[in-house]
Amino acid sequence: MTSSGRIGHKLITLLFLALLLGGFSPLLFAGAESLAAASREVPANLDAEAVVIMDFARGEILYEKNADKIIPPASLTKLMTLHVMYEALDRGELSRDTRIPILWEDVTLPYDSSLMYLQAGMSVPVIDLMLGLAVISGNDAARAVSRYMSGSTEAFAALMNAEAQKMGLVATRFEEPSGLSEYNTTTAREMALFSRYYLQKHPEALAEVHNVYSMEFPRADVMPPGMAAPAQKILLRNRNQLIFSYDGCDGLKTGYITESGFNIVVTAERGATRFIVVSMGGRNGVDARARTASNLLDWAFERWETVSIKPPQLPELRVWDSAEKYLEPVLAEELTYTIERQQASQLKTRAVFEEDLRAPIAAGTKLGTLIISAGDQAVRRVDIVAPTTIERGNIFIRIRDAIQRWWSRVFGK
Repeated sequence: MTSSGRIGHKLITLLFLALLLGGFSPLLFAGAESLAAASREVPANLDAEAVVIMDFARGEILYEKNADKIIPPASLTKLMTLHVMYEALDRGELSRDTRIPILWEDVTLPYDSSLMYLQAGMSVPVIDLMLGLAVISGNDAARAVSRYMSGSTEAFAALMNAEAQKMGLVATRFEEPSGLSEYNTTTAREMALFSRYYLQKHPEALAEVHNVYSMEFPRADVMPPGMAAPAQKILLRNRNQLIFSYDGCDGLKTGYITESGFNIVVTAERGATRFIVVSMGGRNGVDARARTASNLLDWAFERWETVSIKPPQLPELRVWDSAEKYLEPVLAEELTYTIERQQASQLKTRAVFEEDLRAPIAAGTKLGTLIISAGDQAVRRVDIVAPTTIERGNIFIRIRDAIQRWWSRVFGK
């Protein structure tokens, strides 16, 4: 046996003895990502059957539990009802001042149903009904809106399902717009995806209807002809407890029916960091639901932070076989990410490029990779791409460049 062979044999023997005596730990051979994942704690004290924590910046899921379990959304349904209304507002089919006449069929609801106390004969502005949906979770408001906009709750549910399908949601389906039906279905993952889309599409919704502590209803201006408003002012308080107590919370919606348990979608923002939390299937009441949502938000804010990284100056790249000798590459996306807090102060970037670029090059073609790292760990990889199409040059340009490449290879210049 050679000297190198004996050394290798000894190393193998020593390694075997170390594993035998000390026990095998997978973390010895795990990368930094596995070590980081192993160090994270699971959120504690959860009263929920299904959970998702999503960062708002990129829609990435930071924590999940039974995320694809199908559960009736209960009054989380009203978020889709509001989305359909906002879409109609954007198209000019409704205005916030449009008056909707309230009919008897809008207010015939089960005993103990959540109501904004509409009465037949009222004439109520759209914005009041939107507040009724968001603040007090009025099932009567959902009835009135769906009947006015589509003729029936069934026809309105078809609009809701068309929106869900357009978003690519496969488990989210609606029978009616209030959430009373146990045949409405969704999952924690799809509810998080929808909620992010809703906030991106209708950012005004937070201040306009969700982060509203209470609403006064009914008022004199909406009462049926000849009927006076209640002598005492009635304030309907928001069902989302966290907007009153949790720093940065400004939405979004609660829900409960027996078949689903206690559900909530909650969002909070601190600085540049916003999270969306979905908790579904709680069984221990509204206070436990609020504590669960609060604990999930605490877990997220303690461990994660959204950062915007200043993009590096990228060098011009030589392009062969084109009249345009150089191109200025660009990044395929903005450098905004939610990362672990301990990594935020350690971030650095390094660009690696493809070699020997030759035309034609289509716009968007990958030319290299920007590696974003914290210490020795790569946390993100971003494509570097061509901003425009580079056409192939004529035969003379191609001959010229072939000679230059040959000269460079032979003489190293």
